[in-house]
Amino acid sequence: MEQGIGPVAFDGRCSTEDNQDPETSLGWQLGNARKFVEPLGATVAAQYFDIGQSRSVPWERGTQAAALLAQLKRADWGWSAVVVGEGTRCCFGNQFSLTEPK
Repeated sequence: MEQGIGPVAFDGRCSTEDNQDPETSLGWQLGNARKFVEPLGATVAAQYFDIGQSRSVPWERGTQAAALLAQLKRADWGWSAVVVGEGTRCCFGNQFSLTEPK
């Protein structure tokens, strides 16, 4: 029996500039992510959620996104993939393509 992709890390972001409620924003983004990965046998094992950061800010300058990138450089991630709850909330332009660890 296939076990699926296993644990994943969730990344999300909420900008307070346009009156988003961080708790509500986290809830719907995490819900979107789970709807996508749970049918594949995944569980969200880690959460990285920046509050008050513009999506135009590079991931390295976001507190939680930077922590996610730092974790990617380690050998013991604890998860097998990264899922975002809403791509346009997390990335601007080609940012996501620049997140690959060097």
